[in-house]
Amino acid sequence: MDSLALWIGMLTAALAAAAALWLPDRRTALAALTMAMLLAPVLIAADNWNSKQFLDLRDSPALLAVAAALGAALIAAGAAILVRHPRLLPLALIAVLPFRIPLDFGGSSANLLLPLYAVLAAGLVAAWVRPERVFAEAPSGRSRLIAAISPLLAVVVVLYTLQGAYVDDLGTAVENLCFFFIPFAALFLFLVATPWDGRLLRMMVVVLAIEGLVFALVGFGQFATGELFWNQKVIDGNEAHAYFRVNSLFFDPNIMGRYLAITMVALAAVATWGLRRDALRASAAFAVLLAALVLTFSQTSILALIAGLLALVLARWGLSRAVLASAAALAALALAVFGLGGGGLTAETTGRTGLVSGGLEIAGDRPLTGYGSGSFAAQFTSRFGAADGIAVESHTEPITVAAEQGLIGLIGYAALLLVPALGLWRSAGMGLGPARVPIVATVLAAFVAMIVHSFGYAAFLSDPITWTLLALAVALPTRRLVAATPAPGGREAAAAIAPPAGIA
Repeated sequence: MDSLALWIGMLTAALAAAAALWLPDRRTALAALTMAMLLAPVLIAADNWNSKQFLDLRDSPALLAVAAALGAALIAAGAAILVRHPRLLPLALIAVLPFRIPLDFGGSSANLLLPLYAVLAAGLVAAWVRPERVFAEAPSGRSRLIAAISPLLAVVVVLYTLQGAYVDDLGTAVENLCFFFIPFAALFLFLVATPWDGRLLRMMVVVLAIEGLVFALVGFGQFATGELFWNQKVIDGNEAHAYFRVNSLFFDPNIMGRYLAITMVALAAVATWGLRRDALRASAAFAVLLAALVLTFSQTSILALIAGLLALVLARWGLSRAVLASAAALAALALAVFGLGGGGLTAETTGRTGLVSGGLEIAGDRPLTGYGSGSFAAQFTSRFGAADGIAVESHTEPITVAAEQGLIGLIGYAALLLVPALGLWRSAGMGLGPARVPIVATVLAAFVAMIVHSFGYAAFLSDPITWTLLALAVALPTRRLVAATPAPGGREAAAAIAPPAGIA
């Protein structure tokens, strides 16, 4: 497909997704979202029409027809369930977030969120059947900062697409828009439309904990047997190093670590504010997940967890104890870095300092506009080469944005960090003392962990966890929770994590 025509199609889909995020009218937003979701696979097909995988599919029309029929039947069955039980939709979305299916795609291997796409498609059909139950109005009474999150996401998605106009190869930008941004916009809108209450929040934490424990057990099994799934690069790395990294059911140990860290922040919040029985259970699950996190050898994930826990300390005990805890954490980290063995920090971080310096050099050449959306790997390879097994994808989100989108993109990126963080800070009632709304403070702590992780492993907007946390920031009924939450410090504050049923 001609690159100009492909870019125009991308822009059309991005504008439709942006309209769905921005427009207050639910019917119009649903129509715009449907248009974007339908365009996404068309654009993927157009960009990969002559690839080997698509040529094979084009030569097998019967197989295509069978796959389409099975997919349609699965989506129809899911939609029928969601029409009758719409409260299952947010739990199903949360449950499928971690699962990526490895497929050969477009000449290379890709790990696609196929279970998430299936649930979103079923939700979209159910929303057209019963919009008042599945795609209801967003909650009112939000602060200006929180209300700005959805329009800000719309602007960032359109800006990313516009800045694909001057990239040499649109392939990566197409993948990011169609595999990530558009489906994640649907994820965001469905979660925002959910009438969250105490029971649903409790069930969400239970889903996270159960899945986290399953991933941990699989990781322990891998460590015991010395066998991994999916990732040949990690398998080869384990043979070359004295340590053994696990990836459980994830492709990458760092993504496993990210998921575990976010789940552990939620469990730590339950242990901090929950009733004694719930706190003990959450603490036990936290300990198991911590052992699994250590086996990933993901330094970025450990830093993200520490950041999220420090945010919880600030929310629970106030500024003075948070400063002391931060000082202790920094001292421990300094000792760890100082004690790293031969090769120094660059070797222990698998050469990522080279990606940082190279990315900064790329960004410095075009500081205003960057080289175009999705261009980092191509630019890095053309300048510095790409030895076998050496990463060329940026692992630091702000450097990725600076190199690809320049100052223009950095402004949008910075706003997407600061606006939700400040909005959550205010909605949680945080200041120098403890938070007045612990559930919102927990979302803020998880968001902080996600930001820190993206500094060391990128994938900020291309991870559904980010969009989930932003949706929770918008959807949680903060004003009524403030009135319903007991004063900080009492064990009755289990309502902080699971507010009393009936709060809508």
